[in-house]
Amino acid sequence: MGAEPFDVAGAAEEDLRAVHRVMLAAQAVDRPDEAPLTFEALVGALRTPPAGFGPRRCWVLRRGGGIVAIAFANFPEAENGHLSLVTITVHPEQRRQGVGTAFLRDLLPELEGRTVVEGWEITRGGAGEHWATAVGFRVVNTMVLQLLSVAEVDRATWDVPAPAGYRVEDWAGATPDALLGSLAWARNALRDAPFGDIDFQAPLWTPERVREAEADLRARGVDQRMVVAVHEESGDVVGVTEVEVRPHRPRWASQRETSVLRAHRGHGLGRCIKAHMAWRLLADRPDIERFYTTTSADNTHMIRVNEAIGYRTVRTLVSVKQDVAVLASHPGVRG
Repeated sequence: MGAEPFDVAGAAEEDLRAVHRVMLAAQAVDRPDEAPLTFEALVGALRTPPAGFGPRRCWVLRRGGGIVAIAFANFPEAENGHLSLVTITVHPEQRRQGVGTAFLRDLLPELEGRTVVEGWEITRGGAGEHWATAVGFRVVNTMVLQLLSVAEVDRATWDVPAPAGYRVEDWAGATPDALLGSLAWARNALRDAPFGDIDFQAPLWTPERVREAEADLRARGVDQRMVVAVHEESGDVVGVTEVEVRPHRPRWASQRETSVLRAHRGHGLGRCIKAHMAWRLLADRPDIERFYTTTSADNTHMIRVNEAIGYRTVRTLVSVKQDVAVLASHPGVRG
């Protein structure tokens, strides 16, 4: 039993089906309130990983000839070049037998010299958190997962006019040239948001990095939508919210960052642009069934903004991290 590199692009359907069985069984135990992950959605997610987190490598672990666990490691770049984002999923029938720990032991030398490992979106109080802390990880942030069901929401909550002195603009794909510079500056406001003690740093946006990110999303087939608040007097973008609709889940909208420059907070711009986003996206894509987002549990203001337009909190999640050297020397991992 050992970690085996897994080529997602060239994998045989039999192996992909085996990975799907692992993920489906884990979901039934760890997130039983979610709709079961379809095979098509899994394959799409494997082949179109989220943008912004660098290249991704995958491994599987076999036992008795079958795949019993899968791991992903992302290797962010630039500000996060020291960091690897790792997810290990073990079939529930194989848990408490040292499978996850053996997998981690095999993966640590494969992390391309990264010095810190983080794991995100682990259900608080679940098997994943208990295992992670047992092998030496520290809990460093708490998030909430919030969902907005389009069929259930009162759309009147989206009737939020722009405050005096501001206007709302929106687009799909490429940012208009006239707004590019101020959009990049406004997106950097996200770096003020609370994220606990995680190492991952939000990008330091420049116009060039915005264009690179837009091109990356187009290459992945992702429908990226932006809604911004523009300050009338200066003509600058001062608030921004982003949604992505990925090709493997065309009825789910991933609500990504929302940020407002500090000097323009307190006017309700966050709620305004998020509400406008819901109206605008559904006008173009009426088949969207739900929006989902994660927000730091410390960011009580943004949680209330989301609730005001119809989101409800469905799960609390934790993030964990540890130095690679500490994990490698931990008695439970070292063996």
